[in-house]
Amino acid sequence: MRSLSAPIFSLLLATLLGVVAPASGSPHSTKRDNDDGGDGSGIPTVDNAKNPLCKPWYAIRDAIMGGIYHGRCGDPARASIRLAFHDAGTFSLALKAAGLPNGGADGSMLVDPNEVLRPDNNGLQNIVSLLQPLPAQFNVSAGDVLHLAGVLGVLACPGGPAVTTYIGRPAPKNIAPDGLLPNPNSAVKVLTDRFADMGFSIRELMALIGAHSTGKQRFVDPALAQSSFDSTVDIWDVRFYSETQNATAAPGTFRLNSDVNFSHNATTQQDYNRFVGNQDNWAREYANAHEKMSLLGLDQSTLTDCSEILPLSIDLKDLSTSSSGQQPTDPVIDPVKLEAAIQKYRSIWL
Repeated sequence: MRSLSAPIFSLLLATLLGVVAPASGSPHSTKRDNDDGGDGSGIPTVDNAKNPLCKPWYAIRDAIMGGIYHGRCGDPARASIRLAFHDAGTFSLALKAAGLPNGGADGSMLVDPNEVLRPDNNGLQNIVSLLQPLPAQFNVSAGDVLHLAGVLGVLACPGGPAVTTYIGRPAPKNIAPDGLLPNPNSAVKVLTDRFADMGFSIRELMALIGAHSTGKQRFVDPALAQSSFDSTVDIWDVRFYSETQNATAAPGTFRLNSDVNFSHNATTQQDYNRFVGNQDNWAREYANAHEKMSLLGLDQSTLTDCSEILPLSIDLKDLSTSSSGQQPTDPVIDPVKLEAAIQKYRSIWL
């Protein structure tokens, strides 16, 4: 994943040997029952915290969602999603089997000053500098801060699903191995093999690449820096899938070779097509895959589920005006309704 400012790394991860799989009943629904103190914002308050271990994380949530993202799907939120993928994406089942130093969802990107300087991580320096003070400020682990930031980055984007969120990660055991992050110019077989080495199926990989819905590129083609991967960059929707599959790119957008190849390759096309025009299916499967990514290299049984701190997702169904695009159709979002929803459901962070 050579130097993207948004997660090509949406090409990521899955349940692996030695990592306990997430429970099938994990709360991924965008209609979760959050105790917002009765103000209708969908933002849970610390006064109604259910697990004492999660209480400190309400303030950390606010420091990230308000202090860094300002409640919106901007570049810091996008970078945090990419950062989570790059942190976890150095995990390898082959290295684990050989007993060699391994990567994982451990926060090494905030701890090792040299990791963020690798060419694969170009563009992540700013978000790393913004997140780095938080572990010491709140006396928590770097891995927990980094992966909460990734989850909140998804939720900062309207339509983004809630991903089950864990705390209790230990400090990184070693420097993350280099050379394992996927390159968008690699062949489909190379990419699917790399994700298989992380533990991911092709179906999970196809769900994860959808994170490009809110992504931009800066380094693949510097002449077209800041081009988005679809025409609705501030919305977490499935338009990315249909537009990537089209014969020509939508105006003002940039398509990664890997994404275009995934949309047409015989080994990936069927699973890719699951998400064309199917927002609910994608949101559910993406949330499951992202959760697994956040557990790479970890023992889930030692962690605590603090999903209670998460705000509700902003449901795009309530914001659409009509339909357009390919069949199955992509929703057209009313910008006035969209801004009203952001003001209502992200109010304390704006």
